Amino acid sequence: MDLRFSDHPSFHRAALGMVGASALLALALHPVTPLAPLVAGLFGIAVGATLGYGKPIWRVIAAMAAVLPLVAMQPSWPVLAIVASAAGLGLAVGGARGIRGALAVMIGAAVVLLALWTALRIGHAQRTATWPAWATDLASAAALGMVGVIAVIPRHLRISLDPVQAALRALPRELDAEVRELCDRSVAIWRGASEKLGDGDPGRNLVRDGVLKTLEVAARSAEMRSDGTSDEALAKRMTDLDARIAAASDAEVRAQYQAARAALDDQRRYRDQIRGNRERVIARLHNHVAALEKFQLAASGLEAARAASAGAPVIKQLEELSSEVAASGEALAEVI
Repeated sequence: MDLRFSDHPSFHRAALGMVGASALLALALHPVTPLAPLVAGLFGIAVGATLGYGKPIWRVIAAMAAVLPLVAMQPSWPVLAIVASAAGLGLAVGGARGIRGALAVMIGAAVVLLALWTALRIGHAQRTATWPAWATDLASAAALGMVGVIAVIPRHLRISLDPVQAALRALPRELDAEVRELCDRSVAIWRGASEKLGDGDPGRNLVRDGVLKTLEVAARSAEMRSDGTSDEALAKRMTDLDARIAAASDAEVRAQYQAARAALDDQRRYRDQIRGNRERVIARLHNHVAALEKFQLAASGLEAARAASAGAPVIKQLEELSSEVAASGEALAEVI
């Protein structure tokens, strides 16, 4: 599983806006209402979300809907829950839809409720009792905005299940050392490509599919193994049976030994066939991994060429290598 935090600039704008706007609005509203920290914090969260993600009209409407029950009714936890729900809707505007959107609203409401509680705790704390009233309101509103930042974090989190890592973990433990080394090399290629190539880049998908094909064939190659009997032991048994056949005087005994000897011949032929198939698989794996490595280097060269405004030759080379990787992947799939 890959956990990433995307779009840092938007998050920074939202966070600074929420804290800064909450503090400034608290100073402006301090002479107007005793609820200045809460009102300022709610509007500050709306301002920060607007700076980060746009949709100012809808966010202001949600902030006004959140403030209305706060000033119209006696503050209580049910009232604060309604306030937080309205603010959560405002935070979710412009984000995900469906189930993810509903979860965003619930998370936003829960965080805003926590932020309101934090502001109230600071406003009624014993240590702030001796502060100037404006300083207490400023600290309470800024804390409300600061906690509110947590509500937009899920918007930036990206969780992806990496199929390559899942396939790597599923490899058999008894995998041959040479095949294991090829798998590790292919996974290293994928890691490099996933860092340098964007999510929508077709080259990234090509590398991923190629690495997955490597791991799939490697896992199936573990089944292409003969039994634990060594070639030396098999040859010794055949020599022993030859001696018994030569020494047998009874026709029935000789026939049974000859049948056993023929079975060992078949076994040796099967073992040679398995060994040959396995060698072909390993050879194809080597070729496929080498093609992936070459493609990765060409993709890295494309980035450098684009920076130097000379990317056309490299793009053509990359297209040719894409075809080569695809062809090696098809050949790898046909080998088993």
